[in-house]
Amino acid sequence: MGGDNQDLVRLAGEYADRDIDLYHVLGVDALTPKEDIHRAWRKRSLKYHPDKARENFDAEKWELFEKARDVLSDANARAAYDGASKAKLLRRQEREAMDKERKKFADDLEARENAARRAREEVQQADREMLQKERERLAEQQRMRDEETRRQAEAAQEAEDLAEARRRLKEKRDEKARRRQAKESMKATLGSLGKPSGPANGVINVPGDYVADLSLNKRYWELVCDKLRAVQAVRNLQKDDTPAEILQEAERVVQEVRSKIHEAEVRYQNETAAT
Repeated sequence: MGGDNQDLVRLAGEYADRDIDLYHVLGVDALTPKEDIHRAWRKRSLKYHPDKARENFDAEKWELFEKARDVLSDANARAAYDGASKAKLLRRQEREAMDKERKKFADDLEARENAARRAREEVQQADREMLQKERERLAEQQRMRDEETRRQAEAAQEAEDLAEARRRLKEKRDEKARRRQAKESMKATLGSLGKPSGPANGVINVPGDYVADLSLNKRYWELVCDKLRAVQAVRNLQKDDTPAEILQEAERVVQEVRSKIHEAEVRYQNETAAT
């Protein structure tokens, strides 16, 4: 055992590298003297001895007990084992310290990144809230403008409808007056000639079947129906939140139909007067 010192030194280094605690194997500590190493070996290895363990004998464990005894009993091998174990322990501690330092650095970096991210998110959230409020304010302004436009359009339409009603009423009154005047003139003419020389009714309203729109071959009553439908369409659009351009287009259609009706009435009156 003493003549193979170099092998024991080498073996001690291997045990240290493999983290095998030879002191724990023998049940002693680093302060146990050489004399007590043998006593500890004899006491602790009894149950692992081939004669004692019999069929449960573990050759590897028995060899470990013997090698632990040899290494810890040899001064050079024990010193090599203690040195290698301490060096490995020191390296482990250094690695753990470095790991802790790296972990602390990583934790600090992550904490700073999280804080920066939360700050960015708070700024972004504030910006989103401000933008949402601005959108709501602009939407409310637009709603108020649309509401005012709708009220003005309704007022204008009411005024236009009233003017139209007055115009139609005036036309009816004028027509009645012309009829009375025509009848009186006809009576006077018949009275002077002794028999009627023309139609008894004189100037009359535009007949419903009169072709009012020559380009589309539409009759007068069809144009009147078109106007009524166009006016009703405008009123329906005014009840809803209709875009201004759509409402303007519907009102343009009303004006176009009214213009055609007026042209038909003038043309019919001219044709009637020329007859």
